[in-house]
Amino acid sequence: MQDLTLILNTAEKRIQFLLCSGGAVLCSEDWLAQRGGTELLAPALRDAFGRLGMKPAALARIACVAGPGNFTGLRIGLTTASGLARAVQAKQAGLDYLQCLAFNASARPGEEVLVMTNARKGLAYCARFRADENGVPRAQGRTFLLPLPPVPEGFDFGAPDFVLGSALSSNRAYLAPLFPEKTRLLPASADTPTTASLFAAEQLTDWDSLDGSDPAPLYLRDCDAVENFDAIARAQGRDPRRAHEELERLMTAPLEA
Repeated sequence: MQDLTLILNTAEKRIQFLLCSGGAVLCSEDWLAQRGGTELLAPALRDAFGRLGMKPAALARIACVAGPGNFTGLRIGLTTASGLARAVQAKQAGLDYLQCLAFNASARPGEEVLVMTNARKGLAYCARFRADENGVPRAQGRTFLLPLPPVPEGFDFGAPDFVLGSALSSNRAYLAPLFPEKTRLLPASADTPTTASLFAAEQLTDWDSLDGSDPAPLYLRDCDAVENFDAIARAQGRDPRRAHEELERLMTAPLEA
């Protein structure tokens, strides 16, 4: 079998991967990414290939969730995808994490889904989707950052048919009264894409249009290290201004230097 697709998700607290072929899921794994949990990804992939009696060279496509999500988690998933793709000459594609989650709602045509995931304390990633004639959640506008809680004065959630995501679960008591009675607030079990949701999201990829480059990560904010750079420099006894200058030098220096 030389037509395998690998689907990876490391956007939040769980690590997931699927191996698929011919429209079927051959293998699916999912675990909580506690400290050191991400170190299991490469060995788990190797074990999965072994149990299926296959080699990574059988990979033709790799679809990796590109964000938005945890900065370190996304880098681990995208780096793993990039390394594998280069090793076996597989095509790569990025998946929208919030769209993957929107599939969990199983919305009917015309129904609206609001997905809200934790960005950092006091912030949530949000996106609106509307199910098309086939029930596929299609983005309605751009993904945005929302201060939470409280939400900004005058912000209108509208009347979505479904709301789900880790930011809802973390702020359910606060958010519930802000939505109409008709809105279904999904439980915490919907905070992670299901195997079926990841598979459905990958099926939307137009693989023939891709040029083989790495998927661009979807970051809506700087990582915590960048936002706290001055404090980190001071804690190390460095002058923040000089630290910024040194970082800029290192980031722009030729590789041979």
